[in-house]
Amino acid sequence: MKKQELEEEFFQEIMSKSKLNVPFLDFDNHVMGIIEHQVLKKTSISKEIKLSWAFFILGSIVGVILAVLLLRSEGMIMGVSFDKLVIPFLIVCSFLILSQFDILLDFYRRQKVKTKR
Repeated sequence: MKKQELEEEFFQEIMSKSKLNVPFLDFDNHVMGIIEHQVLKKTSISKEIKLSWAFFILGSIVGVILAVLLLRSEGMIMGVSFDKLVIPFLIVCSFLILSQFDILLDFYRRQKVKTKR
């Protein structure tokens, strides 16, 4: 019994010395607020990435449709026929699609790396 009482007293003494000194009184609430803010930020970024992909795909489809319609029409803009505008339009459209695709992939990869940490 004596040994058990000594161990109990020893553990109580150790536990009393292990109290944390926090820099301010609402430390727990502050830390939990930061964690909650980070979780909300991650979910909002996830929604924004999905929305970005949706608009990227929609814009790409609209660009392709415009290119096809431009090829089939026989009109003129400011004295220039649509046949001569197709190649520059396709070059600009292709450049925009590829550059935006690269930006979206890079952003998506950076977010994946941040979430793994």
